[in-house]
Amino acid sequence: MTARRSGNEGAGVPEGFDLTMALMDCLPVLFFSISAGILAYRLKSTLFGVGIFLVILAGAMKAGWKFVIALRKKDVPFLNRQMRVLMPAGFVLALAALITDRNRWSPAAVMRHMTAFPAVIFFLAGVAGLFTLVFFARHLDHRDAAANWKEQMVNGITQFCVMLGIIF
Repeated sequence: MTARRSGNEGAGVPEGFDLTMALMDCLPVLFFSISAGILAYRLKSTLFGVGIFLVILAGAMKAGWKFVIALRKKDVPFLNRQMRVLMPAGFVLALAALITDRNRWSPAAVMRHMTAFPAVIFFLAGVAGLFTLVFFARHLDHRDAAANWKEQMVNGITQFCVMLGIIF
């Protein structure tokens, strides 16, 4: 459970991945989609929208990987591995949009929003969750069901907190 992630993606079907886990994996994707949709609506940037679409697609495909494992007892490695490409590419495009479309948003207004109560509480919880997820990424085996539950619970709570911070 605390083993470092290994490159054993093709080592058979992970055990313990059930329908409940697959459904739980959809929650962070849903919360991120709501957050990103709000930001995309406010920014009105095509580049940002494309980047966020790639991130959401990566998350949905990863959730799909768990559904295939849970329902068909089959490992489709592409559904898992694609995250290494799609998610970073999406975030790079979204960041590029923030730079190229900097006249569409105000860093001062964003800081005022992020530091206002109650948003600041949710954003601080989100940052703590992100650090925890980085730790998990380095120290847990993502093909282990117990480790996966930990990751998904923290990811769900993290994305929920960030979403609430954006809403409030």
